[in-house]
Amino acid sequence: MSTTQTLGYCDDHLHLLACAAARRSVNVQAAASVGELLDIVGHAARSFASPRTRQDCQDSAEGNGGDSRQWLRVWGYDDSLLDERRHPTAAEVDAVTHGVPTVLHHVTGHVAVVNTAAGRALGLTSGEVLVERQDLLAAVPRDDHSATVAGVTEVLADLVAAGITACTDATHTNDIGALELLAEAAAGVPSVNVTAMVGADRLDSLGDLDFGETVLSSGGAADAGAVRVGHAKVMPPHDDDSAIADLVAAARAHRFPVAVHVMDIDTLQATLDALEAHPPLPSGMATSETRRPAADCTAPDRIEHCALALPEQLDRIARLGVAVVTQPSFVTRRAQKYREQLSPTEQAWLWPLASLLSRGIRVTLSSDAPTVPPDPAEWIAAATGRDIAPDERIDAQTARRLCMEADADR
Repeated sequence: MSTTQTLGYCDDHLHLLACAAARRSVNVQAAASVGELLDIVGHAARSFASPRTRQDCQDSAEGNGGDSRQWLRVWGYDDSLLDERRHPTAAEVDAVTHGVPTVLHHVTGHVAVVNTAAGRALGLTSGEVLVERQDLLAAVPRDDHSATVAGVTEVLADLVAAGITACTDATHTNDIGALELLAEAAAGVPSVNVTAMVGADRLDSLGDLDFGETVLSSGGAADAGAVRVGHAKVMPPHDDDSAIADLVAAARAHRFPVAVHVMDIDTLQATLDALEAHPPLPSGMATSETRRPAADCTAPDRIEHCALALPEQLDRIARLGVAVVTQPSFVTRRAQKYREQLSPTEQAWLWPLASLLSRGIRVTLSSDAPTVPPDPAEWIAAATGRDIAPDERIDAQTARRLCMEADADR
């Protein structure tokens, strides 16, 4: 990791492996309707048009084969922005993919539609809409290791082109294997300082590595890539905020600060309750589980997104000393959705920014790429010119500072 480079912008919340996968998928972000989306998918599926190729794909799927080239991967639709305001159905995808196992990833990465061929390969009886089922989607064949490393290296090069010199990968499925792969990719773009969170349920994979320590590629060679070990990422299970406290407690047992995915008021409430119930260990105190002293860590816990929050919840965030890593582009890119689905009162609570700063809360801006491009100019424009909840606007100088590497607590 470079120590002499000029500090630039920091994308403090993105997903590098997902960015690389999106680059190698069929992009349907331009589709305005389910019909347009299916037209794009159908056109891509026709590259598998010969009966022999289709049969190979079906055989691979039925045997859960590992060749990613025989699966059609699609990325970038947003049901809330399609004319029909719904997900495509598995039957609709079946009609245009002709037996080619196909996965359509939502732009957020939290939902996917699988057709019947893909569903059966994943152990389902048919295709369906999957919400937060990374356990199933992990079985979808991936690019080989070298192609994945090359893809992440390309993503890091794009960050440099955007003036970004540091980033934090906030993927909740990260383990030591993912960090080693990211370190290998980072060797090709040493001008970007990479930090990667680790899933709160995967901290055992780190062995003796602690928060803030470094994972090197190539066995520690002089030209090795490096990734700093970041926060323990807490992803609440779908519709089950009760698990947050257990995941926070697990992170504390490993002496890690936490970063919790929060998109609504109820999840924020459960998160604040969990952080109060399980405060960080004082430096030097050993956990009952490891009997090792806690690292000298001054990094605060983090709330990722903070999409919707009551004023009294912001007061609690301030009292707890928790940082917020937010994405102002969401409030502009999804303005239509928010106006349709939320009352004026609820809209006033969306994506707080000025309200956070006025309470002395540490804030950094970011993209959540690939959901939003890693483009600091866009984040700054959204933070200064938002139409929804305009009282949350901040000035350009402040917005720029919140994008800078030196201001990020990673």
